[in-house]
Amino acid sequence: MSSGPSVNNQQVVNFSIAVHEKWEKNGSTHQRTDWFNIEVWGPMTKFAATLKKGDPVIVEGKLIPRRYKVDEVDHFALSIRANSLRKIDYNQPAVIDEPDDAAPDAEDAPF
Repeated sequence: MSSGPSVNNQQVVNFSIAVHEKWEKNGSTHQRTDWFNIEVWGPMTKFAATLKKGDPVIVEGKLIPRRYKVDEVDHFALSIRANSLRKIDYNQPAVIDEPDDAAPDAEDAPF
């Protein structure tokens, strides 16, 4: 994780997250890990700076395409500019939001 001031003297925190995927196909198990670069700006930087390697997080934001050259070869990369960042606590029970007009009980059904 890196942090520092930007060109406009705004704080920025950059880090990467890994997304693991595991599936079975034709009787064999496959897995893949994709890495995403995250940039956090403004007030969220204070929270982002407290994250540690391996902390599970949910990130929502805007995809930012970048183009650069290395040894005269064009490269393209996507990063995510976070507009929402939440740490997941797997020790807390899951909360399920129920709509206000929840379905009636089977006993209350008209048939």
